[in-house]
Amino acid sequence: MPDEEADLSRKLHPFWMTVALMTALVLPALGQVNTVVLCLPGFPGSTTQAQPYVDQMLRYLETKLGQPPQSISGTYIPDGAAGTERITRTKPELALVGPSIYAGQHKALKMKVVAKVSIDGRGEETYSVLTRLDGPKELSELKGKKLIGAVVNDSRFVVRVLLDGRLPLDSVILETQKRPLKALRQVLSGKADAAIVDRAVVEHLPSLDFAKDLKIIHTSKPIPAPAVVVIGGDKSRTEKLKKALVGLCETAEGRDLCRALTISAIRAASAADYRQLLEQYTGRSEK
Repeated sequence: MPDEEADLSRKLHPFWMTVALMTALVLPALGQVNTVVLCLPGFPGSTTQAQPYVDQMLRYLETKLGQPPQSISGTYIPDGAAGTERITRTKPELALVGPSIYAGQHKALKMKVVAKVSIDGRGEETYSVLTRLDGPKELSELKGKKLIGAVVNDSRFVVRVLLDGRLPLDSVILETQKRPLKALRQVLSGKADAAIVDRAVVEHLPSLDFAKDLKIIHTSKPIPAPAVVVIGGDKSRTEKLKKALVGLCETAEGRDLCRALTISAIRAASAADYRQLLEQYTGRSEK
């Protein structure tokens, strides 16, 4: 891995600890749990790389819950299409999902939002579109062009949410490139017309020599952080989960742990926190 890729990975590493903490804290309130899916398009690492950590976490949870060994299965999926397929097929009791997955599947799977995470003081994300200095200067010039990135599996989410609805649906050629710095290099080499990357990558640009040949032509509106959702289950279960999570980082029990994992807060959330996202995604008012 190039030095700058390794440096970026180090910056994003605390995310893994966040995943482990969130799942460990939520599951005891659910009682018997069989399946957990972490579907987070654009987040670092691969399913294979993450599985040993996921397995270790699940074995701990089985002991904590008094469940038999190997009774909980779980996986981390950073690919949006594969993650969507897994969640719709298996319908896990609990999931941590990126905003594109929630927007596309919340209604069909009756997802109930119980919490969302805040890392480094932020409970939201922005995405920026970059082109070469001699490339497209505005979004309208991307019609018929290739846009690459790690979060482009859902064309409706890309066009209506990330691009603020400024282009017609299916007017841009979308191609997944999970490695953001490779995506930027492909733009520079002419293999793609534009790349879409998150705020962490944009903040990393000043340290990259080749970034001087790129320009930002668009930055999205703030998009809410990944949601912790219950799939199925009754209202009382959802309320218990919210109560268990609110203010955890401010308690004597959770303060030091949250600080060690660079988590600013674990906040109770509801569908209302994602209403604007859904209105952008569907193009209609959500009540």
